[in-house]
Amino acid sequence: MKFPWTIVAVLAVNSLSATPKTETPASVEHATFNSRWSASIESEVKERIMRLNIPFKVRYDEEVSSTIKEYVTNGYRDTELMLGRTSAYFPIFEHYLNVYGLPKELRYLPIVETGLNIKAYSGAGAAGLWQFIAPSARMYGLEVNHTVDERFDAYRATEAAVSMLARLHSHYKDWSLVLAAYNCGPARVNAAIREAGCRDFYTVANYLPQETQHYIPRFIAAAYITNYHKHHGISPRYKGAFGKPLRGVKLFESYTIGEVAHASGVPVEVLRQLNPAYRRSIIPANERGHYLLLPASGLRGLKGLVSARSGRFDHGHRLLYPNAFELAYVVKPGESIEEIASRYNCTVQEIAAWNQLSEEEVFVNQEVTLYVAELIAPIKP
Repeated sequence: MKFPWTIVAVLAVNSLSATPKTETPASVEHATFNSRWSASIESEVKERIMRLNIPFKVRYDEEVSSTIKEYVTNGYRDTELMLGRTSAYFPIFEHYLNVYGLPKELRYLPIVETGLNIKAYSGAGAAGLWQFIAPSARMYGLEVNHTVDERFDAYRATEAAVSMLARLHSHYKDWSLVLAAYNCGPARVNAAIREAGCRDFYTVANYLPQETQHYIPRFIAAAYITNYHKHHGISPRYKGAFGKPLRGVKLFESYTIGEVAHASGVPVEVLRQLNPAYRRSIIPANERGHYLLLPASGLRGLKGLVSARSGRFDHGHRLLYPNAFELAYVVKPGESIEEIASRYNCTVQEIAAWNQLSEEEVFVNQEVTLYVAELIAPIKP
């Protein structure tokens, strides 16, 4: 049975979009396995685990060990693809975690859920990076219909998930219990706490569903492989648009994916890869706006289409600020429009006017135009 709060936990290495495997001689596979994992390596892994910055008590046990071992041995090809997707999704996760004041280490949760496969769909009907079922998605303001399914929108789904996590933490005050409740629902966690007679996750886990018992060990393993993959000879592998600079835009008028592809020069298949929320290749008109993620190289062309469609053209701000530097600024994770205005000695209202923003707010990967009196070295993300 799928409870409204339940998100299906999927071991990352089993849910990644696997690449075709070529036949490899058994002797070579055995040598590779030994070079990636051994008794001495496992001792080092345990030491690194204890250095991880995770917002709950970490325990290195057999399940953590076996999950990491799978990441770096038999599943290393899938691991490389998953790591390649972090460049696209981690900034979005970190943005909303920062906005809500939550630990950035929660960015590892979608690795446990889906291996960062945004198109993931479970047999229980959970969908997207954060594995929402439709009732839970609508509860947190996501649009789910025959045209748009925002469970597959990296921006909207992440904000909904972070909002859920914040709500759970206000109740449990313990991140291990929060993650357990995210997986199996508060009712089951509350019952397990009563049966255990305490709030220690590793004790409470004995009274939780088996899937939830695995959740925290898999989270620890996901955090480990993200931080220490280089120690195992593993590097991110990029497919399609992943690994390239990306930009986010918010669209208010109706567009087809074909129109966006033609204007931006970005292939249709790349737009669909990054934006699977649009089920019929149509981005419908929406007063609050729909997010679109695309390679930075296509932004200029898309802006021309958006101006033409909306009827809002650049009012020649360059002429109004002849002695100022025109700066194309990309919003970093967690930044607010107020912070940007303060840093560049301008007002929120000016930034909104320069960029024809319908609301005085910005989001990660958004490129905004600024007119500044002097160039300031950008802050590294």
